[in-house]
Amino acid sequence: EEISQMKYRSKGESFKEAMIRVADALKDNEEHYLQFKEILLDQRFLPAGRVQAAMGAPRAVTSFNCFVSGTLEDSMDSIMEKAAEAAQTMRLGGGIGYDFSSLRPRGDHIASLDSRSSGPISFMGIFDAICKTIASAGHRRGAQMGVLRVDHPDIEEFIRAKNNSTTLTQFNVSVGITDAFMDAVINDKPFNLTFNGRVYKTVKAKALWDEIMRASWDWAEPGVLFIDTINKKNNLGYCETIAATNPCGEQPLPPYGACLLGSFNLVKYVKWDELKEATGKAPSIYSFDYETLKHDIAPVVRAMDNVIDRTVYPLEAQRREAQNKRRMGLGVTGVANAGEALGYTYGSPEFLEWLEEVMTVIRDTCYQS
Repeated sequence: EEISQMKYRSKGESFKEAMIRVADALKDNEEHYLQFKEILLDQRFLPAGRVQAAMGAPRAVTSFNCFVSGTLEDSMDSIMEKAAEAAQTMRLGGGIGYDFSSLRPRGDHIASLDSRSSGPISFMGIFDAICKTIASAGHRRGAQMGVLRVDHPDIEEFIRAKNNSTTLTQFNVSVGITDAFMDAVINDKPFNLTFNGRVYKTVKAKALWDEIMRASWDWAEPGVLFIDTINKKNNLGYCETIAATNPCGEQPLPPYGACLLGSFNLVKYVKWDELKEATGKAPSIYSFDYETLKHDIAPVVRAMDNVIDRTVYPLEAQRREAQNKRRMGLGVTGVANAGEALGYTYGSPEFLEWLEEVMTVIRDTCYQS
């Protein structure tokens, strides 16, 4: 109640009033409004916090939780341009991710200045400072993801960058892990750190992997993004390449990509089953209501799709990217509670089979919608 009031609702607005506001702002027509409003009020589905905070509200903030920066070119002009774009994105409430792998390594020669590069980790400090400044001015703490590929010459410095409580405090950091690297780890082979085709250093892949794991264990960072797998599994892979994710790592996005998020609350689809109770043979007296879930998906997809045309965008490039691809991320919450109520031990084969069935229904019905 407290978090909902503080982060997602206008001053003095009740949960019911907020859901009516959101349903009204995203409706196709009166029938759609009534359907979507009922789903929201019952909490069978809830859009992510940004959608709740922004749609139909007086404040001019974006409804998108997640963004990824445009590609950082290896020049001061490009870095400062992307820093300005990041400031505008965060100012309107969006978290943002960046791939710093395109920046030349520390100590590299800069011919035009006859000087040496300070490397990607030092440039992350600019974005860190901007995020701190904007977070102190707004309702929502700024959020950023910094990614560096595992084959970048500065990867060892990157892995250690947050082995303290003071550096890059406005960033989550993740290593972009390639198939070639994992192959070298599994087969205990040497691994080249390269930039623009030039080998800077050869390391033991296994030792580098151990260092990532130790830092992650001791400091909870860096995370890992299996970047080749992400691109292979991306159903928009034919028209984009992904190099980074949003700040929490759950949403891989292309340059200027934005994502709308929302979750179906699976607990709300668990229903008491008279027949099961009467026979006493099933593992639980509850069953899962697939029909209501299927019925809810179409109005949810239609409402969320309307966000794309009705929200404020921090940048024109983000608007074009979102409207060209109409991407949305519809997930689930209450998974453990729902599965256990149905009589399945969390993570057991039966639990996973049930969850696969739920996700198949969501995927297929979303695509149909």
